[in-house]
Amino acid sequence: MVFLSKGKILEDRRPTLASWPKRMYEWSEVPAPFQPALSDWNAAGMPPGNITLVPRIHQYSGAPEYVTAWFGDEVCLQRLVNDHLEVWNIRPGDLMEIGYSIQLLKCTVTLWLKDGTRASFSYNKTKEDQLYPVLSLLLGKPADHHPALQHPDAPVFAQLRQESYAMHYTSLLAYRFGSEIQEYLFLRGKDRNFPYFFQHRPDPECFCSMTDAGPVLIINDFYGTSALYLPKAFPCSLRVKPLPHGKGSGLYLNTQAEGEKLYFRLLPGQEEKAAAFISRWFSRD
Repeated sequence: MVFLSKGKILEDRRPTLASWPKRMYEWSEVPAPFQPALSDWNAAGMPPGNITLVPRIHQYSGAPEYVTAWFGDEVCLQRLVNDHLEVWNIRPGDLMEIGYSIQLLKCTVTLWLKDGTRASFSYNKTKEDQLYPVLSLLLGKPADHHPALQHPDAPVFAQLRQESYAMHYTSLLAYRFGSEIQEYLFLRGKDRNFPYFFQHRPDPECFCSMTDAGPVLIINDFYGTSALYLPKAFPCSLRVKPLPHGKGSGLYLNTQAEGEKLYFRLLPGQEEKAAAFISRWFSRD
């Protein structure tokens, strides 16, 4: 990989895996800037294996690098950018929304906290297993949570598989959050941003579900997969409203947390189906 800095070409000669998440096995392996925020946990007996370093993709860029750690039911996220360190200590009940997205091999997790702050970190999906304990804790599950690898043998999920093989399996992301999908809405749309000759690309798809842990919105499109998880502890809004730009309306799911939210562009005629689902959603509460 080549990086241009002030007219000079700097070549990153590290092996590809050097930018992948790396679990720590000794306290001495933790880079010095990240040690102070974890010193109390280290003194209390936190295993070094609870710490994962996410190096910057290119060693000469100004991109951030991250360290995630967990101890008990708490998570510590640190982000280092140009010698500036930010630290978030996240406890159960602190999160209003959790966003998760996949673009090729890049995974990004975005956290909206109830104190109004927003944090995020990215990593290579190849080593996502090293982040599973942290992801589970952020989603309100135990660190050793093992989500379901398939849907229950039920007609509604057999129908989903017939409608969309891809979403049938992508929707399993909901089980990282809840143990049961109580009801779901599946919609297939059309990306109107592409010229006509690009329309052979897969249509965007939406899976909006009610789980025992809270609502989940999952969207598949040409760019990848995005999911939004909302814990039950916080009031949420699921509604159809006009799109921010252009004609038409979208299906929106969000809490009162500030920041960009996930929405699905509805096709004409889908508003009624979405509205009926929303009506059933709130009649269950």
